Amino acid sequence: MPKVKKVPFQFTNEIQNGKHILTLSGNVQKKYWRDDDVINAKDIRESLDTVTDDIVIKLNSPGGDVFEGIEIYNYLKDHPSNVTVEVTGLAASAATFIIAGADEVIMNVGTSLMIHEASTFAWGNKQDIQKTLNALETIDDSILAIYSDKTGQSADQLREWMNEEKWFTADEAVEFGFADSVKRAEPEEEPQDIAELIQNAVAVAMANLSQPVTDQVEQELKPKSLIARLRKGE
Repeated sequence: MPKVKKVPFQFTNEIQNGKHILTLSGNVQKKYWRDDDVINAKDIRESLDTVTDDIVIKLNSPGGDVFEGIEIYNYLKDHPSNVTVEVTGLAASAATFIIAGADEVIMNVGTSLMIHEASTFAWGNKQDIQKTLNALETIDDSILAIYSDKTGQSADQLREWMNEEKWFTADEAVEFGFADSVKRAEPEEEPQDIAELIQNAVAVAMANLSQPVTDQVEQELKPKSLIARLRKGE
C-alpha cells in the first residue's frame, strides 16, 4: 500500500444553522491516552450521544484501525439523527467505514476515496502466521459486508477492488454507490455587457422623453379634437 501523507489532526464540535457540525481530521485509532490526537469512537460518542439535531461530519482521514472504524460505523448507523458525512479531502481505509455509517455522503470536488484489504504485521512460526491469515480473511469478509450494504455492489466486484487497493475520484465514488453526490461550486452569474446596459438605458430614457409628445400628437389627431379646433377657427 503506498504511503499516504499524514493528515493534520482536527476535532471540533459546534452548532451551525440548526445542524450539529463535527469536524474529523486525522488518523482513525483507539484513544489510549487523553492527549492522543486521533479520530476515535469514544470522543464521537461523547460528542453526539445527546444530539437530536441533524448531524454533519466533515471528514478528512487516511484511515487507520479497522476495529475502531467499524465501531464508529455501527454507532453512526444506529444514531437516531440524520447523519451526513461530507468528505473534505480524503476518505481512505478505515475512514470509509465512517462514510458507510452515514445516511448521506457528499464528496467535495477533488476529493478521493480508497478501499483495500485488511493488513497487519505477523511474527512467529507457520501456525502463528496461519492464524494471522485466517484473522485477516475474516476481517476482509466483515469489510465486504459493510461495503456491500452501502453500495449494492457484488462481493466479487468489491473483493477485486480491495485486492487492487482501488482509488476513486469524487464522481466515481458516487457512480459506484459509496457516496450520493458531489458538491460543486455555484456558477456565478455572467455580468451583462456594459455597452448593452448603456444602450438599454438610453432606449428607455428616449422612450420616456418622447411619450408625452406622442400622446399629444395622438390627441390632436382624434376626430373630436379636430372638430373642436375647426369651430374655434384654429
